[in-house]
Amino acid sequence: MNDYVTDEEQVERIKKWWSDNGSSVIAGLVIGVGGLLGWRGWVDYKTNIAAEASSHFVTMVSALESGNNDSAIESADIILNDYSSTAYANLARLSLARAFVQAKEYDKAASQLQSLVNSKPDISMEMLARKRLAAVLFQQGKLDPALQVLKVDFPKQFAAAFEELQGDILTAQGNASSAREAYQRAQLAQPASPNPQFLQQKMEDLGLTSLNG
Repeated sequence: MNDYVTDEEQVERIKKWWSDNGSSVIAGLVIGVGGLLGWRGWVDYKTNIAAEASSHFVTMVSALESGNNDSAIESADIILNDYSSTAYANLARLSLARAFVQAKEYDKAASQLQSLVNSKPDISMEMLARKRLAAVLFQQGKLDPALQVLKVDFPKQFAAAFEELQGDILTAQGNASSAREAYQRAQLAQPASPNPQFLQQKMEDLGLTSLNG
């Protein structure tokens, strides 16, 4: 007996298989094509949303650069209300906080930065927001809350900035011993402080002239 089926047998098997499974195949194709079209529509939608958010962000930055804080705040509000799911919302909060600091409206700046921290952005954005929030609170004389904001596990690239700011706050609290330790950690951190001479001056002001002092 031939090991291979005849053409007629092959055709009959195909007909039977199609009779048993054809509807599910068609359904799968429909779902697959529909899913592809739906995905493309979603991508187009997200692209359009990002473009609109970007346009408002450019307007906001332009207003900030020209000193028109009212216009900047208006653009930021649009981004935060209508495009909160985009990355521009985080950037808007950072920029809005800067505008409020320049206007000496520190409570409003702190509110924007705290909201950004609470939104659980990516780690770099969170650390930047924490550093700026702590600086604003420090400016307001809210020393304990400022220190608390910095007491997190931060990536090593933020070590110099976090430790130096902690040293500044501890110095203001009159805690010279802990401030020295923070400044030493800042001086050892890599990447280094952007202003090592100023950091060294702070250490010398506390009577610490070397890492072993």
